[in-house]
Amino acid sequence: MLIVDIFFVAGFYPPPETANGIRNYYFVRELRRRGYRVTVIQVTPRVGRDVKVGDHGELVISYPIIGPGSLGRIATFFRNRYLLRGALHRYAGEGRPSLIISAYPPVDAAYLGHRLSRTLGVPFIIDVHDLIEFYGEGGLLRRLSRSIYYRDLHYIYRDTDLLVATTEAQKIVLEKIVGVKGVEVIHNGVDTEYYQKLGGSMGDKNRDQIQVVFLGDLSWRYHVVDKIILGFGEARKMLGSEKIRLKIIGEGPLRKSLEMLAKSRGLDRDVVFTGYIDRETMVGELVSSDIAVTGRPKPGDLWNITSTRATIYEYIAAGLPILAFGPSPSYIEFFIKTNDLGIYLDTNDPREIGEALASMARDLGRFDRERIRSLARRFDRKELSKAFADLVEKLL
Repeated sequence: MLIVDIFFVAGFYPPPETANGIRNYYFVRELRRRGYRVTVIQVTPRVGRDVKVGDHGELVISYPIIGPGSLGRIATFFRNRYLLRGALHRYAGEGRPSLIISAYPPVDAAYLGHRLSRTLGVPFIIDVHDLIEFYGEGGLLRRLSRSIYYRDLHYIYRDTDLLVATTEAQKIVLEKIVGVKGVEVIHNGVDTEYYQKLGGSMGDKNRDQIQVVFLGDLSWRYHVVDKIILGFGEARKMLGSEKIRLKIIGEGPLRKSLEMLAKSRGLDRDVVFTGYIDRETMVGELVSSDIAVTGRPKPGDLWNITSTRATIYEYIAAGLPILAFGPSPSYIEFFIKTNDLGIYLDTNDPREIGEALASMARDLGRFDRERIRSLARRFDRKELSKAFADLVEKLL
């Protein structure tokens, strides 16, 4: 049998388990299961330059970020785009890949993958997780830096052999606005097997305290976790101090300021920060909760309108009713309402968030957790990964 080599250029690859990294991980797993030799080039991990063998026999080569903050990110971008070319060409010379895949974001991965594929004359795929180039917030310096980061991205989109998006709304933008033809949609998803093992312990109908949960990376302000904490505080006033509790699962540089916010509002006893926890523990925390919450910032840019949070699929696998809020219309709004998963609010006002949380807490019986959990089977990561691998094989 002919051995085919594939290069997979990505920003994150577990551990830790970021949403983007998990998607990459499952796609690579399926490619390895089909017998392809895969080299993962990780260009923005937070720690450790390393070369190792991954869980599925893939080679993982990591080039960590140069430093924290905006300056560190800019330095990392220029290193990745211009200085890593030689290293990747050397690895490519040894393995002679037959296809290059880039996962975007980060944009560095798209630039590197495109350049390498065109130099070698092999097919190129971009798996587009988010349209962050359309994000509109920020001052002059932020807009200037974004013009540097993304100035060639749409040309590269149009020059790919295949573009994959995570929502139908992203597909519309890429085809109608960017001018890409034949975009494929493969949703984000969840490994339902983890949840099936623990599904019998959903919630605790006999307890007096409602468990609200947020799951996400505490590195990004666009998750508006501050609004979630403030909204929880409003719900706590309405229900009583012992009736509701908020768990925030995740880690990142914003954690300290969020803990200070909770403490300043007298919520530190009822807002629990778990930090980073392993997947089995995380699944247990979700399954034993009662309500999930997620938010997005208010500006009506295409990124927020067309994207969905990968953790929503984790929520539905746990059978959790969801309170979501942010710009309307949005794909998250469409997904929540179409599948009757809970409540969607076109607001970021903590008072309204609190009122919705209190309403859901008072009437949890109206949400059929088994029905919600059954929906997750349509988004099983293993099946979605097979669909991705089928697309890859058409180009080999």
